[in-house]
Amino acid sequence: MRKAFVGAVGLNKIARFRLDPRDSRSDADYYELIGDDNGVFGCMSLLGCQDICPKELPLSTQLAFIRRKMAFVC
Repeated sequence: MRKAFVGAVGLNKIARFRLDPRDSRSDADYYELIGDDNGVFGCMSLLGCQDICPKELPLSTQLAFIRRKMAFVC
């Protein structure tokens, strides 16, 4: 719907980095990257991405995790 929207795959990759204990970036650093309508808050939670994911990744779980982390930074 929006050309600048990162999308579920991009947000899933960011969630992977956020969970990696070797990554020293803070939630505020991630918020600067994806804390807007083109990032994690632009997802409408229709779960269409999870329905068509060929690898059957838990995209809704990762999106919820990132949203919770970003909501506390605001």
